[in-house]
Amino acid sequence: MSKVLVMESRYEDCAEAVDRAFAAFPLEIAGKRVVIKPNALKPCNPDTDTAMVTHYKILEAVIRKVETLGPREILVGDSVGTEFYGRSDEVCSEVRFKEVAGRYYTNMNKNLRMVKLMHPFEREVAVLADVLDAEVYISLPKMKTHGLTMTSGGIKNNYGLLTGGQKSWYHYYAISPERFARILVEMFRLKPPDLVIMDAVLAMAGYGPASPITYPVNKILASDDAAALDTVEAKMIGFEPEQVPLLMLAREFGLGETRLHNIQVEGDAATIPGYPKPEEPPEASYAYKAGVGTGSTSRLYYRERVAFRPVIDSKKCRFNQGCAACADICPTGALIPGESTPRLEPDQCNLCSACKEVCDYNALDLLPDPEIMAQLQAAE
Repeated sequence: MSKVLVMESRYEDCAEAVDRAFAAFPLEIAGKRVVIKPNALKPCNPDTDTAMVTHYKILEAVIRKVETLGPREILVGDSVGTEFYGRSDEVCSEVRFKEVAGRYYTNMNKNLRMVKLMHPFEREVAVLADVLDAEVYISLPKMKTHGLTMTSGGIKNNYGLLTGGQKSWYHYYAISPERFARILVEMFRLKPPDLVIMDAVLAMAGYGPASPITYPVNKILASDDAAALDTVEAKMIGFEPEQVPLLMLAREFGLGETRLHNIQVEGDAATIPGYPKPEEPPEASYAYKAGVGTGSTSRLYYRERVAFRPVIDSKKCRFNQGCAACADICPTGALIPGESTPRLEPDQCNLCSACKEVCDYNALDLLPDPEIMAQLQAAE
């Protein structure tokens, strides 16, 4: 039987809950390579009333705990979302991940591996190789509601293994909550975490993944079964597991326990009264047929990001002085030597954004290609 801990906590004393999580779900860490992945969606001040990212104090408590267990190596990092593709260092600095991780922080977006996913589309994608190579993988999601997946937790945190605009590609083409859930299942299957510790002290509510609405739950959840943890999270927010397509797919593919009666819950997991949920069902809020939607969830928003391509400023580029960092890291060979700068083969670009991550001269930006935008619009 799967087990989920639900612990009362505040950020000031979260180390106590973290200790309990490691005691309940012991890991063999001595001599191992440990990767810790928080949720770094976008820049924000975690010390104000925002709940878009894992709070840095929980990350810090996990790092300090892992240090005591004798690992060979600790790596901390994530890929970022939306309009901040290619700016992981900037985002992780603002949300204080770099500060608390110190020497353990690494920009994982600079170490990618191509893998083939078969569902819902056969497609090669670039993912975080550091996570795939972890001997112990610890995932630190944030309790959130979400406009497309209804809830966001341990399974969806693995979507961060996918880098840059590749995330937008799947948002744009997945079309339905069920199909999008399938890509989340595929990403989760690449590397299920060994331990999930969820920040639900100040949870995010309303229309996620980047809603300004917060809700003080004052709890930390933990489990070695991400699906079970997400099931308990859904119930606490006010959803039955059967209402959440991602949980039903997790059940179908045997990714963990999603039947509440088969989950041993230690702590108070009662449904939270008045927790604000997305105002519309996923199909309506994403407005796929109309091609428009609300804010960042419209198809227009994602169409623009699917059309992102690297644009190089020849005045800033140091290609003629021997720098070829962007071309060297490109996992698909889309950037090739040109006369004064690397030259882009647009059809080869997979939107991973690694080129922008490694440019030390701020010579490269990611901008929508008008021709690709027109092609996408014509095909809708």
